[in-house]
Amino acid sequence: MMKVNDFLRYEISLSISYEDYFRLIYDGKYLIEARLGPDRSFIAKKSVYGNSRKKAVQKAVQWFWKDFKGCLGPAHKTMTVDDPYDEVAYDDDFACNDLGNKYLDEPTIERLLEDASGELARDDSEGSENHPPNSVKRTKRRRKQSVQLTSRLSQSPGGTIYYRMTEMPQGKSARPRTKNVKLASKSLDKALREVTRRGLDKFEKFENNTPAKKASSSKSKQAA
Repeated sequence: MMKVNDFLRYEISLSISYEDYFRLIYDGKYLIEARLGPDRSFIAKKSVYGNSRKKAVQKAVQWFWKDFKGCLGPAHKTMTVDDPYDEVAYDDDFACNDLGNKYLDEPTIERLLEDASGELARDDSEGSENHPPNSVKRTKRRRKQSVQLTSRLSQSPGGTIYYRMTEMPQGKSARPRTKNVKLASKSLDKALREVTRRGLDKFEKFENNTPAKKASSSKSKQAA
């Protein structure tokens, strides 16, 4: 049964070899929408509905394995899902391994490669049943940088938050030092509370806090 919010229609395409198609007929899985295409392969179409392409791809993969139970091989070698609403778009944050960017049909791949201006290429790796390859891959690895959340809190590309803590070394003449402390929190609000709870900010006031210089007052000389 279709859910209320699954209102967007997507089309699944299956490219089935001549031999596999007739084997499906013998197994009682005749695809009435299948038509003979080039290279002696049959093209079958099926509609799927979802609130996004990512959801549609998830449903398509589930349907593929439920109905064919692996008799057509891995899904990525047979199945594609179209992108009628142009949801697959290249930008700096484009993730090749996002499910919404997988199982791309040929028109979408060509558009994506053109928009990427050489930063993406087709992913022709073999993959496996449990680890299918992406439709596209980056031509060079991106250098990810940490995000500065506050003046003292930063977050690594992997999501770990660090606090730049001030340390007071031993000795009167020693100067304060700083070090990055790894936090368990994954959000800014929780990280701020963790810093206070662990007392990591107790020496903050000593950093860049130089003692004020006392102004020397000269005694006024009285004329005799």
